[in-house]
Amino acid sequence: MGKYITIGAIIGSIIGWVTGFTIVTGLVIGAIAGGISYTMNSRRNIDKPTKKTNEIKEQTLQLREEQLDIKKKRVQTGEVKVHKEVVEEQKTFTVPIKREELVIEAGNGEELRIPLKEEEVEINKHPVQVNKVLVTKRQIEEIKQIKEKLKKETAQVYVTGDNVDVIKKPPSVTKD
Repeated sequence: MGKYITIGAIIGSIIGWVTGFTIVTGLVIGAIAGGISYTMNSRRNIDKPTKKTNEIKEQTLQLREEQLDIKKKRVQTGEVKVHKEVVEEQKTFTVPIKREELVIEAGNGEELRIPLKEEEVEINKHPVQVNKVLVTKRQIEEIKQIKEKLKKETAQVYVTGDNVDVIKKPPSVTKD
């Protein structure tokens, strides 16, 4: 009965650690499960001693570990708005203009009509391209290092008694 309780306690503490419960809680639950397992096996006479002394009894303890599933998704992290803005500024221009001036030098009484002219400044505005702004979007790829703690089950063997032989074999890798 002792080995069932011990095995149950070991498995329960591992399960308790993996699921986030305390190891003591897993130990107690495992010990109870081991006692129940012993009771059920003894009622079915599964664990009766046999006459053969060289018979090997095997049990399997499945060990698990966590693995990451890494996925990427695109999220909007910002927005850029590009627009034209009209800015007014006062400028002063110097424009030379010509005008005519009448000069009279002698006077004999006759009336003369001489048209006088001058230049007037006429202003017309029209847009002229002075610059171009090119807006593009590009992809930049960078490498990110992700650190994450992963849990892994390991088998622990506790031996009690004086005449117990334990043979350690290298672990065989099997994938389910």
